[in-house]
Amino acid sequence: MAAEPTVAPSGRLAKLTAANMLRSMLPLVLMVLALAYFCSPQVTDPVLEIDPSNSIRYAASLALVALPVPELAETWRPTSAEVDAPADGQPGLVTLTIGYLTPEQNFARYVVSTDPTAALIDSLLQGADPGAALTIAGQAWEEFSTSRNERLYLSGTGGLRLLVTGSASQDELRTLAASLTPYRG
Repeated sequence: MAAEPTVAPSGRLAKLTAANMLRSMLPLVLMVLALAYFCSPQVTDPVLEIDPSNSIRYAASLALVALPVPELAETWRPTSAEVDAPADGQPGLVTLTIGYLTPEQNFARYVVSTDPTAALIDSLLQGADPGAALTIAGQAWEEFSTSRNERLYLSGTGGLRLLVTGSASQDELRTLAASLTPYRG
């Protein structure tokens, strides 16, 4: 018995090789990778910077006294702003809070309130140990050490309670306190 000769596949079956399959899949794989790269979020800075001007304007419009607000260099990046005010939108007791990422990449918070019993300020002072009295930019402040090992500066003037705190250095917190100027709208 003689061996039958092997017949090579003809036509369409001749083109179904592994090499041809890889060549046809290569453009598809490249397109999927390019799509994944260009559609994925390109986060270069994880800090979400905000514009606190609307919150400042709203708080100032409701406050019965002029609110001091920070005027800082652009290296101070505002990351949060919150206004605690009457629900009816009428002038009255208001608390404005602005959080910052400092130039040294630390956190600083500024709180100003026309409410002598502002819960936020009282909660930040809870467990804080009083320190020295000091003057920053001509204004009297009282220094505290918080239970989180952060510095806290508190000032009361003209019906306002001002607070500066955070993980920022003493120099940065003092810079924030010294930057306060009356809101001019």
